[in-house]
Amino acid sequence: MPTILSSADGLPVRKSGEWARRKHHFLNNYCGITTVSMRKKFRLVYLDVMAGPGRCKIEETNEEFPGSPLVALDHDFADYIFIEEDPESVNALKQRVASHPKRNEIRIIPENWIGVAESGQLKFDASTLVVAFVDPTGISQVPLSAMKMLAKNPRIDLLVTIQYRLGIVWNAPQYRKAKSGQTALDDFLGGQSWREWEDKEAGEFGRLAVEHFCNKFQNEEGFIGTRHVPIPESNPLYRFTLFSRNPLGKNFWLKILKTDEKGQRELL
Repeated sequence: MPTILSSADGLPVRKSGEWARRKHHFLNNYCGITTVSMRKKFRLVYLDVMAGPGRCKIEETNEEFPGSPLVALDHDFADYIFIEEDPESVNALKQRVASHPKRNEIRIIPENWIGVAESGQLKFDASTLVVAFVDPTGISQVPLSAMKMLAKNPRIDLLVTIQYRLGIVWNAPQYRKAKSGQTALDDFLGGQSWREWEDKEAGEFGRLAVEHFCNKFQNEEGFIGTRHVPIPESNPLYRFTLFSRNPLGKNFWLKILKTDEKGQRELL
């Protein structure tokens, strides 16, 4: 795939759809409400496990906007951990934050986040509140085993993009054909219990998979499930949601969902 460059700084950007603005809108507002409310109670850390190059571009319109690392840097975290395994994206991100006022609080790890988690580098104590952004391009990037490593932290809010249509619904026929061996869905769900749904139509199959994934956090790790944001709003490809153990996290999430990326207020 050819590299797409920014018209602003000439560095690589992440090819995105218009819907990425929606996701970043809620990420931005959650970072804002959490840092303002919690900065006197905990050491706050922002963790981005697939950080990308730091800028996004909609190829069809050439519109550019900040990527998730730059969104987070607008908020008052004590430390920022950006993990990215693509060398080109790492180099672009390093250049983009090199002159940032918070550069001394930024740590960029040029590795696959799963290996970083397995090595124990993403463990934090109870005095730290972590806001973790988990934004994969496919379910193979978020095996349940690695997600549960993150979940072991005593205070962590997980903002997760679930590849509902792209990763599950559209690939359901391929998963069903794989009669033996490990599939990305096995890793994502932590087992093969999904075989019980093989006769379900694709939409229902996808719904059950997402429900199973979410239940793993709620029933086994003590997280509170909350409302999912469809992205894009119509015919959603993904679901964006929060997992938090603290009821305040859920309250914050529901509060920020009242205003969407277009500034429209939710009808109550």
